Amino acid sequence: MRLHALTLRNFRGVAERTVRLPSIGTTVVVGDNEVGKSSLVEAFGLIFDLPDDSKSTRIRDIQPVGQDVAPEVTAELTLGGRELIYTKRWLKNRSTELTVVESDGRRTSWTGREAHNEAERLFHEHVDPVLWQTLMVSQGQSLVLPTPADAEPLITAVTAESGTPVDGASMPLVSAVEHEYLRYWTRGGRATGDFARSEKTVTAAELTAAQALKAMEEVQQDIRRAERLTLDLADVDSRLSDQLTAVEEVRERKQATDEILLRRDSVRSRAETARARLENHTRTRVERERLLDEVERFTKTDAELTERRADADVVAKAAAETVQAAEAALADVIELKDLRRSDVQDAERRVSELVDRAELERLLDQQTELADVRARIAAAGTILDRIKVDDATVAALEDARAAVVEARAALAVGVPEVVVRRLGAEPVELSASGVDGRVPAELGFDETAELLVSGELVVGVPGQVEVVVRAGGEAATLRSRVDDAVRVEKELLKKAGVKDVAAARELLRKADTATAELHEARRTERSLTANGDPGERIAVLTARLGDPEETEESGGKPAAVEGVPGQMSLFEEFASPLDTLFDDFEVPEPEQGDLAGAQRLLDQARAELAAVERMLTDAEFAVAQSRKAAEEDRSEAQQARARAELAGERLAAALETLETARGLLDDDAVSSAESEATAEVEAVLAELTGVQAQVDAAGADQVAGELADALAVAGRLQSERDGLRDALRTTEGRLEQSGRDGLATRRDLADLELAAVRAEHERLQRRAEAARRVYETLGRHRAEAQTKYSEPLQSRIEALGRGVYGPSFRVRLDDDLAVAERELDGVRLPVEALSTGAQEQLAIITRLAISHLVSTGDGSVPVIFDDALGWSDKARLRDMGALLGRAGDHGQIIILTCMPDRYEYVPKATFIKLDG
Repeated sequence: MRLHALTLRNFRGVAERTVRLPSIGTTVVVGDNEVGKSSLVEAFGLIFDLPDDSKSTRIRDIQPVGQDVAPEVTAELTLGGRELIYTKRWLKNRSTELTVVESDGRRTSWTGREAHNEAERLFHEHVDPVLWQTLMVSQGQSLVLPTPADAEPLITAVTAESGTPVDGASMPLVSAVEHEYLRYWTRGGRATGDFARSEKTVTAAELTAAQALKAMEEVQQDIRRAERLTLDLADVDSRLSDQLTAVEEVRERKQATDEILLRRDSVRSRAETARARLENHTRTRVERERLLDEVERFTKTDAELTERRADADVVAKAAAETVQAAEAALADVIELKDLRRSDVQDAERRVSELVDRAELERLLDQQTELADVRARIAAAGTILDRIKVDDATVAALEDARAAVVEARAALAVGVPEVVVRRLGAEPVELSASGVDGRVPAELGFDETAELLVSGELVVGVPGQVEVVVRAGGEAATLRSRVDDAVRVEKELLKKAGVKDVAAARELLRKADTATAELHEARRTERSLTANGDPGERIAVLTARLGDPEETEESGGKPAAVEGVPGQMSLFEEFASPLDTLFDDFEVPEPEQGDLAGAQRLLDQARAELAAVERMLTDAEFAVAQSRKAAEEDRSEAQQARARAELAGERLAAALETLETARGLLDDDAVSSAESEATAEVEAVLAELTGVQAQVDAAGADQVAGELADALAVAGRLQSERDGLRDALRTTEGRLEQSGRDGLATRRDLADLELAAVRAEHERLQRRAEAARRVYETLGRHRAEAQTKYSEPLQSRIEALGRGVYGPSFRVRLDDDLAVAERELDGVRLPVEALSTGAQEQLAIITRLAISHLVSTGDGSVPVIFDDALGWSDKARLRDMGALLGRAGDHGQIIILTCMPDRYEYVPKATFIKLDG
């Protein structure tokens, strides 16, 4: 198929447009967005898909919004060696017209539904739908790689080129085998349809049979469980009866031994009372002995501490005398240190005073120079303030002077010059307007006046003659220029305050000189004040060294400075505003003295002070040590005194406690009471020993435990008997219910049902396995053949791709003849791992290869790209453009784009511009 022309009328936003396309070669249709490029492809599809009376929304969508018009499409194409002119109009005045021109020139026409049916027949007869959809790339689909395995023209082309027919694998047979296979299996090999349902039915029947069998087994288990429970229950009843008899026997023994246990408990109680009384008497005796020991110990301690207290008082008194002596020596050293510190301070003051006087002398010299510099700065500033002339002013004055000279020269050339001379005795009167120069009212005898007349001059001899001289029309303009130039010059001179240009130049020279002097003086001032204003330091030093007598003698003002370098001749006419800057300062004359000698005296005084400070440190250490020793001795004396007083208090308290205890019970009574309590305890313990022998002989202590153990065993056996009775009743109930449910009948029916469904499933399984074997065998043979006939397409893709990617470009096709992998420079990558631009380029190359293979057959179709190559760089655009140009030599390539720059490298391309 070749598309020659498309005409659209009232189609979306297109009122009417005809696009004619070359039957071979690459055609680039260029247009802005929404100009109707994609509508061309859509219109070609609609004209073959929908009849003119279709009510589809696709037709409603192409009608211009708000317009009651009929969309119309006309296509001119070659199909199966025939030329077709096909026109269709929808919605209003519907019509369909088809004209077919045979290769021998015969023409046949159809209209209406017949035209639609015939066009549809011809299209489906000569155009494979899979190939058409593969080679027509809609907008936004340029990244989708084609899978053309079902395109019959391509299969025919590669089969013919490879020379490998697909024996035994015709499409009807393949479809029939695949249809039969899919009745039983999915493409993934899982059971489906009746076969899958049969498997589920077998599984369900097996489950039902297993459940029935399990129910019968549970009944057998319940029967065996009931028999075992009956035997166990009889055994437990027998053991429980025996245990109850044993419990009664133990209970009778316990009643017989309870009296002996009561008598033992009574004797134990009396023994505990006697033992408690003995413990009380024993504690009383021990406490009495402790009191006697404390009185003896406190008496001895009191005597020792009294003696130690006297010794500590003597030591503390001697330590206090030592501290007084050390403090007196320390006071002497402190006094000597104060004297030496006073000497050091006097020496330091003397040195500081001499240093300050030397610094004051230096600062006075610096301040004198600074005063002169500031006077120069003030004078230069005064001069610059008075001068109003700068370079721009002088330039303006020079321009104004030149304008005046130029205007007067033009006036002298352009107006008449009149010379008037009086020769006789008659007076000559003159009057003028617009005359350059002074005009006398009357000329004297033999007097001459030379005048440039730019206006009017009247020369008259009273009573005899009057001569009027008038200048031409241009003279007034020249005079006006002269007057304007003179006025501008006078205004500039007045503003600058000078009489002429020479005076302005002189002032400008003086201003430059003053500026240079000002800059030099300010640099000197900055260097003099880099460390601060010396006046402030002078004031501080003057206040510190204040000498009123010398200040009054000096007049309170520094001597005048003479012979200061600099251009001072410029400032002689100005008075310095800084002449009285230091009137308030009193600068005393420095005292006479030797700074080096004063420094030596200061060092000597400091050395003596350091020696005294070392003596003071030693004295302070001695005082501290004596004070510490005295404090320790005093503390020891205080502690001895406190310990002696505490010992006396403890002795008195112990004596008082002992007397109080003896008042209640004397020492002999305490010993006697303890002996009596001991005898009583021994008697009660002897009685307790006899009663315990009776208890042991009767075994009374074990009877209570034996009774508890027997009761526990009886309770356990009774609980076991009750549990067995409940389990037996439950099992018998289930057996009774199973008999009513007919479990045996249910099991028999389940077995019959399972046998039936298994037979049906085995029949379907044999058919399914047969279908799978045929399908796999046929698929294996098809795969072997496909491997052979995919080689031409793979070779064509690689041949085209090497023009873009280089000689290392390789591809691998899958079973659907789609590109699965790309190899470049030895690196293999799956298609989905490639960049967006590479995927798009590979999709275009694949479609061009398919077009190349089928271009010579009757089933060829145009390749249409709508807005492709949007992700390619500049270099790839150049290579892809060359490839598209070469592909156009074998078929019809149509490209729709709004970016024509992408296809500027396509050689021999035909560009068609669509206007909005």
